[in-house]
Amino acid sequence: MTKTKMNTTGKKKEHPMYLLIQPKTLVSSGRDRIRSLPLRREFLLIPLILVCFGFMPQVSAAPDVSPPPDGSYPGGNTAEGRNSLLHLTTGQYNTALGWQSVTTLTTGSFNTGAGAGTLALNNGNENTASGAGALLLNTTGAANAANGALSLIFNSTGDDNSAFGDRALQNNTSGSNNIAMGSGAGFNLTTGDNNIDIGNEGVADEANAIRIGDSAIHDSVFLAGIGPANPEAPNQVVLVDPITGQLGSSASIGSLGGLAAVLFDWNSGTIVIGVGGAVPFNHAPVVVGTAISKTNNTTFMVNQDGVYRVTYFLRTAMASLLGTAQVHVAGSPVGPAATLVVAGTTLSDQVTFSATAGSAVQVVISGAALTLAAGDNASINIDKVR
Repeated sequence: MTKTKMNTTGKKKEHPMYLLIQPKTLVSSGRDRIRSLPLRREFLLIPLILVCFGFMPQVSAAPDVSPPPDGSYPGGNTAEGRNSLLHLTTGQYNTALGWQSVTTLTTGSFNTGAGAGTLALNNGNENTASGAGALLLNTTGAANAANGALSLIFNSTGDDNSAFGDRALQNNTSGSNNIAMGSGAGFNLTTGDNNIDIGNEGVADEANAIRIGDSAIHDSVFLAGIGPANPEAPNQVVLVDPITGQLGSSASIGSLGGLAAVLFDWNSGTIVIGVGGAVPFNHAPVVVGTAISKTNNTTFMVNQDGVYRVTYFLRTAMASLLGTAQVHVAGSPVGPAATLVVAGTTLSDQVTFSATAGSAVQVVISGAALTLAAGDNASINIDKVR
């Protein structure tokens, strides 16, 4: 027995009492072997559950809520809002809530759109959109999730993307397997695949990258559960490029991001460095490769001919004079000098240069003495670029 009624859009809705919904073969998205099966096992679960509901006895003649639910369309589809699911033909188990939501869908299945214009041009499968304009221009992309106004709005054919936040992955068109979390996260991605952007706008056409935070906003990172590293076991060491923020492991065939060798060292404890003095680094260094070594607390040695890059940071005390720091190689200054402008701030620079084996590397002070602040107050990275 079936009751029917017409809604304001002229669509016929059905009240199932003992109605059985016959499962149909799903239209494949054609993306991979698993989705190309006529019916995936999990898809069979939904009609089976609905069949069980169909056999449940009616506990009372009147519904338990008032006004009573107005039923759904055939095939397990639900639509509320002007022109929602307007052109549906054979698609099954779709839900459209809001003006023009999922309006052009004909054969796609298992889509959910909540919000004006969500999935408006969609004819793919297994997409979920929540928020005005989310996945608005999606056509054949499948298995996308967009939560937030205008999230994934320009996505057309990209698959398996997840966007959470206002305008997240807004400009993605065909990129797949991207994850973006936060307002505007992944905003710059267009066609790249396999990116994770958390609180970061991403880089256009980038692929296989993870970006967390914005260097223009965030200036510190706290990660729980990280134990001390042992320099004698370099495969435990994670190194950071202080300029780009890129992480690297010394287990990567003795290199960091393609670098031939790396040395990192730092200093602790208040100290005054006079004019002509070299900055000390009083800890055991972390060393990857054999091209760079430490001679003493103020001097490092280049053991191979090549191109090297030195990056240093000096945290000064409030009582410091406004001195100047500069990298010296084999006793001669190289690159620009960095002069302290405000006492109590950080002085830093990066210099790239060619050097021959046996050249000594130091950071030397000139002009006026520098006083380093208490605690960890100086660090140096020396990389063999090639």
